[in-house]
Amino acid sequence: MSTDPRDNERTDFDARFAEIIAQFDEDPLDSSDLADQPDEVDDEPDRPSAEVLPPEPTASMDPLASLPVQWRMPSTDEPPALMEDDGTYEPPPPMPLPTGDLHFWGILAAMIGGPLWLLYLFMFDRYARPMWWVLACAVSALGVVLLILRQPVNRDDQDEDDDGAVL
Repeated sequence: MSTDPRDNERTDFDARFAEIIAQFDEDPLDSSDLADQPDEVDDEPDRPSAEVLPPEPTASMDPLASLPVQWRMPSTDEPPALMEDDGTYEPPPPMPLPTGDLHFWGILAAMIGGPLWLLYLFMFDRYARPMWWVLACAVSALGVVLLILRQPVNRDDQDEDDDGAVL
């Protein structure tokens, strides 16, 4: 006979596991459970009503009509404007870059040049003097500062000439 207390625990676990496995084979509704329920039993199984089932699709039927009506579904009365593509839309030509705006060109040079300079230092010249690293970071930060300064001073909704964010 074993004196190890883990052997007793092991047999308890095995017995409990055997009980759980035996319950899987039992019918969940045995006769003792049915005695508490009323005697009325439906002879016909539950079937979905005809209102719930979608109509049978036909060749002439609109495929959107068979789908349930949701708030994101297009209405079947008129086709939405997005579905009417006549192919005539041409976007306006892009505005030319400002030629005399030094603020714009400073932002562009600093926002592109600063990160490229940092990338160059990181990839090809890691042991450069710390001054070059500081200058590359300063150029990147200058681009961000210039971009923030470019924002309009007044953000009221009353401004009718507002074209949104302008670089």
